[in-house]
Amino acid sequence: MHINEVVKNLQISIIRQISARMPDFKNGINMTIGEPGNDIPYELKKYMSDITLNQKIGYTNTGGAIEYREAVAKYYNKLYGSNYTWKNALANAGSTEGISSFLRTVLQPGDEVIMPTPTYPGYEPNILLMDAKPVFIDLKHVDFELTAEILEQYITPKTKVIILTYPNNPTGTVMPLEEMDKVAELLRKHEIYLLSDEIYSVLAFDEYHSFARYTDLIDKIVVINGFSKSHSMTGYRVAYTLASEEIVDNMNKVGQYTMTGVNTVGQLGAIYACEHISTREDVVEVNKAKLTRMTKGLREIGFKVIEPKGAFYLFVDYTMFSDKNSLDFALDVLEKTELGIVPGICFNVEGFFRLSVTQSDDVIDEAIERLRKYVENECK
Repeated sequence: MHINEVVKNLQISIIRQISARMPDFKNGINMTIGEPGNDIPYELKKYMSDITLNQKIGYTNTGGAIEYREAVAKYYNKLYGSNYTWKNALANAGSTEGISSFLRTVLQPGDEVIMPTPTYPGYEPNILLMDAKPVFIDLKHVDFELTAEILEQYITPKTKVIILTYPNNPTGTVMPLEEMDKVAELLRKHEIYLLSDEIYSVLAFDEYHSFARYTDLIDKIVVINGFSKSHSMTGYRVAYTLASEEIVDNMNKVGQYTMTGVNTVGQLGAIYACEHISTREDVVEVNKAKLTRMTKGLREIGFKVIEPKGAFYLFVDYTMFSDKNSLDFALDVLEKTELGIVPGICFNVEGFFRLSVTQSDDVIDEAIERLRKYVENECK
């Protein structure tokens, strides 16, 4: 039977493939999936439990409950100096659905979407499904620090969208405010959307600056965020888009025929999170300590580690020890050490691997020791 050629050629995420193999290893350490190490805050979990037990849970509107849309708009206005109303907010079944719905809303065949690398692997397939063209910016030579000057070199008459992710997955880097100002000036010059994926914003180590601050660019800047990383609500699939009313109204049409509506309990829990647990300083401090511990151990071995400024990932250069491509390197490490790591090619960068560092100190130390032994025994 016929299968769409684009779909047929898509590959299941390598991250998921490696993670799925971890149960095969008796002493496996899984540093692949970006799952927060901390649980949902107890008060939030209890609140959602009480709702589930004591209220009838039905559908909300396709675009989300008005109360939810009001809550996320006010939340962003308070934290990041934006000027949204509930009509600028749309509920999504996870940030990936929001990204997909936005790209399906604005892309036509042949349009170009610019992405600096390394880049989250969920973007490219959604671009290809629209018969549009991904355009990657190789930033390896500048330690993955994007500038507006570099970005402008890739803009063509076919450019429709620029996708930026800060704090970045997988590097943890954050764009300085002065560079954001220059990107905003670029947007004022060109008829291009900026999709700002800010899913790790609350996990930035220092003060976070959102592209939502440029309120005069609401027609061009589309912000995606959610509660999976900030509040560990990965299983609830609740996120949101913040954009112009035109974008929100048209994305809502796509959502209606994709997933009907977003988890009601998740929306109610997210409202509570916005109003009572808006920031996560405790989690940020734990993440920083874990990343510092892992970075120190890796650098003592001799790896080069990109310094993170948020999230809970490390992006590690291994080329001083091996000339294997990153997939072969990751699979070899898995087979020889039972440590699951993500090859850099998942993010369109060779010579690197990503670690999701959310484990206990003992497990982190054991992962470091396994990599040390691997280098000593396999990289001569």
